[in-house]
Amino acid sequence: MLVRQSRAGLQADTHVSELAMVWRMRRLLNAGLVLSGLLGLCICLANILPWRTMAIVNVALILSFIAATEYYLQVLVNASIGFLGLCLSWVRGADRSASATFAPPLDWQTRTAIVMTVRNEPPDSFIARLSAVKESLDAAGAGDHFDYYILSDTSGAEKVKDEELRIAQWTAIAEGRVVYRRREHNVGFKPGNVREFCARWGSQYEFMLLLDADSLMTGDSILTLIGIMQSNPRIGILQSLIVGCLPPSFFARVFEFGHRHALRVALPGAAWWQADRCSFWGHNAAIRLAPFMAWCEMPFLSGKGPFSGHVTCHDQIEACFMHRAGFEVRVWAHEGGSFEGVPPTVTDFLKRNHRWCQGNLKNLRVMASPGLGMVDRYHLFTAAHRFLTWPAFVVTILLCLVETLFWSPAEPVPTRSIALLCGLWVLTFLGPRLLGLTEAMLFRSRSYGGRFDLFLGGLVEILFTMLVTPIMMAASSFFMVGLAIGRTVGWEIQQREGHQMSWLAAFRLLWPETLLGLMMTLTLALLAPHALIWFLPFLLGLLLAVPFAVVTSLSVLARSADTAGLCRLPEEIHEPKEIRDVREGRVSV
Repeated sequence: MLVRQSRAGLQADTHVSELAMVWRMRRLLNAGLVLSGLLGLCICLANILPWRTMAIVNVALILSFIAATEYYLQVLVNASIGFLGLCLSWVRGADRSASATFAPPLDWQTRTAIVMTVRNEPPDSFIARLSAVKESLDAAGAGDHFDYYILSDTSGAEKVKDEELRIAQWTAIAEGRVVYRRREHNVGFKPGNVREFCARWGSQYEFMLLLDADSLMTGDSILTLIGIMQSNPRIGILQSLIVGCLPPSFFARVFEFGHRHALRVALPGAAWWQADRCSFWGHNAAIRLAPFMAWCEMPFLSGKGPFSGHVTCHDQIEACFMHRAGFEVRVWAHEGGSFEGVPPTVTDFLKRNHRWCQGNLKNLRVMASPGLGMVDRYHLFTAAHRFLTWPAFVVTILLCLVETLFWSPAEPVPTRSIALLCGLWVLTFLGPRLLGLTEAMLFRSRSYGGRFDLFLGGLVEILFTMLVTPIMMAASSFFMVGLAIGRTVGWEIQQREGHQMSWLAAFRLLWPETLLGLMMTLTLALLAPHALIWFLPFLLGLLLAVPFAVVTSLSVLARSADTAGLCRLPEEIHEPKEIRDVREGRVSV
């Protein structure tokens, strides 16, 4: 008997060792592909530059180009791997739709807490979403095994009164256990809110399903996550693939259309090489509570300024600490059943982006924590680098402007090489969404209304991206300058409902981006008009920043796009009951 157990243990250890070797080879392959692509692009850039006259500027330009490009190359590699994997899955005839309702046998001796964190949110909105989740689980016959917690950090007497009244009305008719708890002080932000829940109730549950105020999940997807967690006790966090739903504006609709296609191919590719050390986004995920409570408490960062104090972007740190404790963080890369909201305007998107930017830059201080693995530190670095790419690209453009203004007449202008490099960079940037569109056209066009609808939506989204990206890049650059001189942003109330921006409001928020575009355009027009065409794709977004923000927020444009089926999402063609209930404002059991 002991010999048999020893052999089984040896086989298990050998299997784990073989898996670790496979994952290591995949990670090396991923790094090799990214570095090879980066080296090739840098060689193309270096061959263009006039080294005899501006060597120092050239070196700075190459360094900023590397900082602006590496992240997008990584996403492109992920998307390429994911695209190949999805195509092979379709060619082999795999029934991908079946995975939506698949779940291993569930052990109902354990209970799960569904936890939603809210702060100054419209009560009807988040109650409708949580009610839809509860209804879906009840309909699946699993409602008795889940408890529901609304963890509020809402402030302000009127808001608190309204929130308490609406929740009391819902809990009076909701069968099952629904707990509402409000903290007087928002200590530690969302991580502090969740940590207080763990201290009071965490020991009663094996799993926690964490939701944001704009989260929505189907009962089938939740049961799948919990079933996978129960079947593999090594998994500490299981993240679902989250997509946007119920777009409240034209901006949100088009943004989610492109983001959906890029994410659908990039996430499976990332999971392929990250394996047991995947990313975590802090919501729409199942968490094993015992190790989470024991090992994932957020540190308090000493000092003063924007990079000190309580952690705000907690998710990736929690994933790193879970890895360090010996547990896996996995991604269930199935599209469908896990949803979130989308910011309604470009300015709302920028406000959210600035919060995430400061929070993830702050997290760089955690990289030195003892015991973190290389992939853990990579995740923390990449989460911050993602926000540094936009200022790096603005610096790259400005250095290119300097190169243009001081280009020696004796140096020939390599027009073809410049066009080739620009084309390669645009393909790198747009590649993930183009691969996602291709996969959709090949295998799932009916989900988006047909190939013509996909093609037209793709054209609109690419034009949209080319206009909005320079705005985001410039805005992030100005924000970085503010951080450098000690300015900070608070965790303000998020605007989730559609609203029309006035021209004055748009100008007040986006005048710096417009001014930058005007200054660069005038400089080129006066000193190097022949080069204006090369900078126009970047300048156009800046010059049109204010009208772009206003027009994409128009309710009439949103209704027209909805009626015409422009950038249509799968949930609009085959609407899940959970989304329909939220859209219609149903709050019931």
